Amino acid sequence: MVTRILIWLCLLATAPVNNIRAQGQTYAVVVGVSDYKFLSDNTGDLHFADRDARQVAAFLESKIGGSVPNSHILLLTNSQATRTRIGQAVSLFRRAKAGDRVLFYFSGHGLADSFAPYDALPGRAGSMLTHTDIKEAFRQSSASTKLCIADACLSGSMTQVRVPHPSPSPTIADAGKGNVAMLLASRSTQVAVESRRLTGGAFTHYLLLGLGGRADQNADRTVTIRELHQYIAPRVRQATEGRQTPVFYGRFSDNLALTYL
Repeated sequence: MVTRILIWLCLLATAPVNNIRAQGQTYAVVVGVSDYKFLSDNTGDLHFADRDARQVAAFLESKIGGSVPNSHILLLTNSQATRTRIGQAVSLFRRAKAGDRVLFYFSGHGLADSFAPYDALPGRAGSMLTHTDIKEAFRQSSASTKLCIADACLSGSMTQVRVPHPSPSPTIADAGKGNVAMLLASRSTQVAVESRRLTGGAFTHYLLLGLGGRADQNADRTVTIRELHQYIAPRVRQATEGRQTPVFYGRFSDNLALTYL
């Protein structure tokens, strides 16, 4: 699915190509939940979220994905991805220094102000992984680049300044200094669709294809965040028959380079 990518989303637009790998370490927490503790196939379990997460983690470890050390990647799928374990995992971001990158990827169910871990209890807010939790983990990191990728329903709500209850939600400015980018599968009122034809989440499928080079509109062997959005958005809308529109949000230039081909 992904070919000839030298590094995963290096968000430093002024970086010369021959110095990409010298720009610091990557620390990643990758989460995918298909089989929920309190759900079943008939009541809401997913099919491909854990698979998508494994693809992301495998890519990061590969040579073309930056050869990120295994010790720098925490992959949590299904029963491993409890609220407590995810909360502990994101403390990995504190290891990052200036010049490093941190990445949080989540694929699974989403709510208006949170993501649902494996042991989420319907109606119990305290069992959810809130958007505030992720923004706080970013805020506590010294990394120069902070990236959140969410393939979940209602994920666009991460951009909202406030949620209905109980208190204001942190803005992107509260995620700390440096480049902060949120690549979200859908608007705040939309679902995120899994596709049997694509054998995965529609958003993650086109995300990886775009980063792999298909988003390089001007053939300069660089994929910028603007190019990636222009590639992903219409294809996800088409694949989901208009039910889903990806949202890219944060503090970065449109010309921010994501991958060098």
